[in-house]
Amino acid sequence: MKKIYPCLFLALALSCQQQPAGPWKLDRAATMLDEGQSFQLNLKGTVPRKLEWTSGDEAVAQVNKRGEVLALSAGDAWIYAANPKTGEKDSCLVSVGYLPQNPILPPSWELFIADGEPHVFGGRMYIFGSRDNYDGYGPDGRREWCSDNYHVLWSDDLLHWTDAGEALNLKDIPEEVKGGGIRLWAPDVFQDPQTGKFHMVTCTNNDKVFILDADTPEGPYTNARTVTLNGEELGHIDPGILVDDDGKVYLALPKFIVAQLDPADYARILPETVRDLTPAMPRDNDPFEGPSLRKRGDTYYYIYIQNTGRIVDNGWIPTRMAYLTAKEPLGPYTYQGLIVTNHEYPNTGNVHGSFECWDGQWVVQYHRSVPGLALTRVACLDPLEFNEDGTIREVKMSSSGIRGAFQLGDRIQASAAVEYSLGRAGAEMVELKRKEYPVISFKADGQWTGYRYVDFSQAPATLTVCVKSGQPGGQLELRKGAPDGPVMATMEIPDTGWKWKEQTVPLQVDASGKEAVYLLAKVAPFRVKYFRFE
Repeated sequence: MKKIYPCLFLALALSCQQQPAGPWKLDRAATMLDEGQSFQLNLKGTVPRKLEWTSGDEAVAQVNKRGEVLALSAGDAWIYAANPKTGEKDSCLVSVGYLPQNPILPPSWELFIADGEPHVFGGRMYIFGSRDNYDGYGPDGRREWCSDNYHVLWSDDLLHWTDAGEALNLKDIPEEVKGGGIRLWAPDVFQDPQTGKFHMVTCTNNDKVFILDADTPEGPYTNARTVTLNGEELGHIDPGILVDDDGKVYLALPKFIVAQLDPADYARILPETVRDLTPAMPRDNDPFEGPSLRKRGDTYYYIYIQNTGRIVDNGWIPTRMAYLTAKEPLGPYTYQGLIVTNHEYPNTGNVHGSFECWDGQWVVQYHRSVPGLALTRVACLDPLEFNEDGTIREVKMSSSGIRGAFQLGDRIQASAAVEYSLGRAGAEMVELKRKEYPVISFKADGQWTGYRYVDFSQAPATLTVCVKSGQPGGQLELRKGAPDGPVMATMEIPDTGWKWKEQTVPLQVDASGKEAVYLLAKVAPFRVKYFRFE
């Protein structure tokens, strides 16, 4: 991986979308910085001769009259830009001191990105995905996956992410293209190898596939037109795109095909190139959705989502990201196995994503649900490794994310757990509060949560846990490697008067290298907010 530099991490909260905007807007909607870092807020559009800049919390971040922002202390602060003559304004959320981990975005933004397609353009990593509403409820009052708009994320180090704001809104798509669709589902983006322009291929919830254009990866995307095959609209969702080394552009769709797009305008599938890949897919875990295309060396990868087990009359659970490989973009393809699965994660109904190379390091991007909010999914990122023959080493979802492991002193959120004693029902152990990290509520003796990974190469001496309880007698154990692994520490949980308090105990068992750790409630009930090693 490339050297990590302090940089911008920008994303848009729902409340930011409600800020009135004029013919100009800020070039980002939110940002995450380290303390002491600064950045320049720029404008897009018709720039006023004078703007007034203010900070909603100068203890967290300050802004000068030129729009230069300085991060001072941990927390969140809105930075406002206003035209004093017209009253037009826009705002950016600055979040300071958030430790990068999975999920990759801070909860204060309420920016729920799912179905992500990661791509590198101009040396910068982008993630293009759908965006969920909180608990699935959109402005129309309907409850469903996805919303009616997209936001594009980018990063210069894979740790700090930027949301450039809204890239596309369903209301701006002609009715003859969207055909009554009320949600935008999974998109993908590619750069035209001839013109340098960017194209988004996407779909609505009623299986309408269309393509749009933009000058930059961030959008806005315009000029929507239907993608056709043999002159007819496609009844598909979840398009995936690959631009090959020779400039040819290929499209993957569920049901499950791969084909080349007509280079004239990329809105027509060349019918003679259509290949059906379902014969290569195993039938014990039926294919469902989410195809994506990638190339590594001389090997092509067709990534798709399988159900866990056969589809049965009472439903489906597409929680397995699987893949095929070939030596030509149109195949023939061979099934190889799994990339990542989130089947045992609380409330998870599906998984969707792909992988990309960043400065020699391959990473896989996927989503999992917010425990307790089945229709609210969050973006995650983990390292990806290959075998010498080009096959993929299956990834286990991690808490630490792209960093590989937490370091000593890092605050590990209790809600970063990737394993629960209650499995898919583990949401019962989670307490949610909007715009904050969830906390774990151990309600019964023997309940546990698991975290991957912590780097113990520096031999920590103590464990500190932020706990809350309304009665004495609680007991927490820290275990190494497995829920029934060696006990690294034992902590008595006092009556804290239902206030959050840190408790510190020495470690009893040594650990070295990268380990998974487990919090086990020997005697419940009590709650845990975060923990760290020192």
